[in-house]
Amino acid sequence: MSAWDALLDRVDVIADARADVDDAVQAELTELLVGAMSDGTADRELDPGQAGLWLAALLRTHAEVQDAGEERADDALSMLRVIITRWLHPGRLDQAPPTFGS
Repeated sequence: MSAWDALLDRVDVIADARADVDDAVQAELTELLVGAMSDGTADRELDPGQAGLWLAALLRTHAEVQDAGEERADDALSMLRVIITRWLHPGRLDQAPPTFGS
């Protein structure tokens, strides 16, 4: 399993369980992110500590949205994964035209 896969698997578990994202979980996410940066599957230009902080905040917010009555948890998790992937992956070479609002 790649470091990237391990990071996304951990995100899935946290999001599914709506687990508390405390300092220990944030440190774990940061460590997983550092591993993904090391193998080139996450953007190496990011500061891992700051990116881990924002990733933890994103997961806390996801849990709050779910607790606020989100009925389509699978769709919310899919969107969370897309946001994380687009944000943390290195710049893509395929510059496809935007499709939002098309």
